[in-house]
Amino acid sequence: MSVNTLYFDCFSGISGDMTIGALLDVGVDFDYLKTELGKLPIDGFDVRLSRVERSHISAAKFDVVVQAEAGHDHGHTHQHDHAHGGEGHFHRSASAIMDMIRQSSLSAPVRERAVGIFEKLAVSEGQVHQMPPEEVEFHEVGAVDSIVDIVGTAIGLEALEVDRFLCSPINIGGGFIHCQHGVYPVPAPATASLLSHAPVYSKHVKAELVTPTGAAILAATIDQFGPMNGFKIENVGYGAGSKSFDEFPNCLRLFLGTEEETPDSDSNDNVVVIEANIDDMTAENLAYAGERLLEVGALDVLTIPALMKKGRPGHLLQVIVPAGGEDRVSRTMFEETTTIGVRMSPMSRRVLDRELVEVETPDGAVRVKVSSFNGSVVNVSPEYDDCARLARATGRPFKDIQAEVSKLYLEQQQTGESNENG
Repeated sequence: MSVNTLYFDCFSGISGDMTIGALLDVGVDFDYLKTELGKLPIDGFDVRLSRVERSHISAAKFDVVVQAEAGHDHGHTHQHDHAHGGEGHFHRSASAIMDMIRQSSLSAPVRERAVGIFEKLAVSEGQVHQMPPEEVEFHEVGAVDSIVDIVGTAIGLEALEVDRFLCSPINIGGGFIHCQHGVYPVPAPATASLLSHAPVYSKHVKAELVTPTGAAILAATIDQFGPMNGFKIENVGYGAGSKSFDEFPNCLRLFLGTEEETPDSDSNDNVVVIEANIDDMTAENLAYAGERLLEVGALDVLTIPALMKKGRPGHLLQVIVPAGGEDRVSRTMFEETTTIGVRMSPMSRRVLDRELVEVETPDGAVRVKVSSFNGSVVNVSPEYDDCARLARATGRPFKDIQAEVSKLYLEQQQTGESNENG
């Protein structure tokens, strides 16, 4: 089966305007983008599309023109000035911007994706300025620019109907940038926070190549970082940045294509096992910590009784997380347990393909987790919560409900196979 995939090639970083330019170049219709952006309840801006050359490469240049400062270039080189803690005359808070997007007439997937990107941006800016994300404020011109860039990106990504998003290592540039708070090294503080899980490098130029908006787009969108592997390219798009460098194309390149998904494609993935030795926590506190770890993205949590040094009874807390989720999960381990250090081991794992199937019983519907290998079912497991609900409602033993659901599932499958054959 083919999976529609979009690959971000960030050899010259990424910004909001570069992303939209590349999306338009790879196939998104500009008139459609303008129509959808018109659903935003904001005035005083226009969008333009042109062709430019960056080191002899033709690229699409997307510009947001804000009437308050007509002719000013709101693009790749100064988005780090858009968010701050309170200077200026006109401001929009992050919470007001996200509410505006949620209440717009844009489609639900576009609203959800745009809000997700803005949340990433607000959290990173909040960390820099030591304030709650919802209180981060964007000055008026910067707010309009960022809103259009982020919502426009969400519109373009949804229009391409992509299932999976991949990204190369990211060239962040180098040197220092001048913004309203002073001189900062590249990447800017908010950008550095957003790139915390991404592979980065610095090459070719002393300039800011990744803006906070561009980094937020990646943080909210990318499923996996790494090289293209088994990727069938169908189209290529180039989005130009505002700066032009000698002998170095300042562009974001997008590859639109497909990956072939084999029966085994989902059965191998990379995980990280995080461990901690704990000898001074109660069982109740460990149980709560396990719940929190699952909430923040852990795939599994295991607590193993252990004999610690000096004969003290303790536990080995073992947590499995998807590759890239180490920071979030380890931070929760520090917050919710008494450990002062954790160990991390990258591993690969093999898992069965799984799907949830609903089975109708005389007492109500129950979901069944069906696990298969190469298309053959090898395990059937009725969902605990559904079986417990029916057991409480009917007064029947839990194990009888489980057995009945498993039997009904097998009968349902046999009936389906008979209908197909007959």
